Amino acid sequence: MVFFPLARESLGVGIRDLRRTLGESAYLVAVVEEKLGPDWFERALDLGADDVLTDIDEAEVARCLSRARKGLERVRRVEDEVGQVTLERDYLQACIDHLPTPIFFKNVEGIYVGCNGAFAEYLGRPLETILGASVYDIAPPEIARRYQAADDALFDSGGAQVYESKVCHSNGDMRFVEFQKAVIKSRNQGVYGIAGAILDITDRKRLEMQLIDAAERDPLTNAYNRRKFFQLAEDVSEWARNGPRPVSVAVIDVDQFKLINDRLGHSEGDNVLCTVSQVLEATSGEDNIVARAGGEEFYALFPGVSLKAAATIADEMRREVERFCRVDGLSAVAGTVSVGLAQFDPKSESLDDALKRADSALYLAKREGRNCLRLAL
Repeated sequence: MVFFPLARESLGVGIRDLRRTLGESAYLVAVVEEKLGPDWFERALDLGADDVLTDIDEAEVARCLSRARKGLERVRRVEDEVGQVTLERDYLQACIDHLPTPIFFKNVEGIYVGCNGAFAEYLGRPLETILGASVYDIAPPEIARRYQAADDALFDSGGAQVYESKVCHSNGDMRFVEFQKAVIKSRNQGVYGIAGAILDITDRKRLEMQLIDAAERDPLTNAYNRRKFFQLAEDVSEWARNGPRPVSVAVIDVDQFKLINDRLGHSEGDNVLCTVSQVLEATSGEDNIVARAGGEEFYALFPGVSLKAAATIADEMRREVERFCRVDGLSAVAGTVSVGLAQFDPKSESLDDALKRADSALYLAKREGRNCLRLAL
């Protein structure tokens, strides 16, 4: 117990200064021998005193000391609890800081109240600039609105949330990530906020795209394969059925391809197929589809293009193949293409029917000397 004399005229300043000096762990009793107005009691407590004595007798002092002991015990218990919480928080922070996965915590107002070093590194921002900030402080407005909408939906559902997104890494790379988030609840089911983790799935997404590409592309020419062509054609058919939209389809065959393989070898034949595929795709137009049907045969689909307009495009494709792919020294047409073209009406026929008509036109082109275009009836 320590006694400090305080002058009446500076009682308020003295109490305040003592509180600052002794700290919150001390139990400060203002002992006033003079009669002061009742407003001084409230003022003394407001300034930092824990108790005020005016009647200095043994019983009153005993009661005051009892209150002081109980008060100090409560302070010690609170300090112990705070120390335990601080220890647990430091332990938790150390744990998540050693994890490579970016982790973050937000309160119900959407303010970041915790994160690990990986999260700060991912954003490329110091930790102290993240804590106390909202997503609007650390992300462009459009992205921030999207993230906030996801958080609002999570609060409404009250459960967990997993979704994929693209984010810009602090090094400037665009990365594919998976957000895993959950609402944090207390024991009585009160909502504290959101806990989240960011899993970088860029490598996985690239592998998925490679696998999808491998399933859709011809391994030799990298053109769409037959299976993908029919998938895209079904989408075009559905689109054409919903309105008066023309569609044309072509069957394209490389001329004298067996001669090329027999005379120059299969390696040169493969080179011819790759070059033909590249030329057909480059000259087909942006919205038109070219696929390798198999062997030396290709399909082309022209959505929204009439038979007359498709004939102009297909004949330009034929001329460009002749220009870049013809194999001199074998025959006049080796490496060129013959084309059969048909109008396709998804409302009245199947794609197979249209391809059969185009195929008949193709054989007509072959019989009439190759390296030409013929239209189906």
